[in-house]
Amino acid sequence: MVKQVVFLVLSVMALSSCSTEQNAMQPIRISDVISSGCTSSFSAKESRPEYYESEMEKSPKMVISVDANGTGHFTVADLRGNCALNGFRPQVSSQDNSICIVLVPWGDPTVEADCMCHYNVSFKLSNLTTDGYHLAVYLSDFAGKYDSTQPLYEGKASFLPNKSIEIELK
Repeated sequence: MVKQVVFLVLSVMALSSCSTEQNAMQPIRISDVISSGCTSSFSAKESRPEYYESEMEKSPKMVISVDANGTGHFTVADLRGNCALNGFRPQVSSQDNSICIVLVPWGDPTVEADCMCHYNVSFKLSNLTTDGYHLAVYLSDFAGKYDSTQPLYEGKASFLPNKSIEIELK
């Protein structure tokens, strides 16, 4: 009887450790993508020179807040692009403790306007753990190709529940 109880306890412990490992190893998933249209526009020909220069110098910012379930709410504000864009869509890949976010312009690549706009994009990433991640953010062309030596941000990020972090992008 004692052997059966010990065997039963060990079996339950083994099963629970397998399911915990499976939960920790689930891939990071993206959802709820919202891309704004042009939030403000400016033109080298039609805007005051000092206004145009100050808008061109603005750095985009990324704010990340994580809820108690490990879902990260990401907002990237003030991405600069041609006024003919519809916005940006994020593509996310993850491997081990590394997350790569690529911000891809969305629209017709053959159309250009004589002005620039600021765009915002927000999305959620699920299955984040509190472990530190190597986070890299890139801006790509319309085909999703980017220069891996020119990240908007690259560094370590820890996603703690009920905490927000703000990252200035290049």
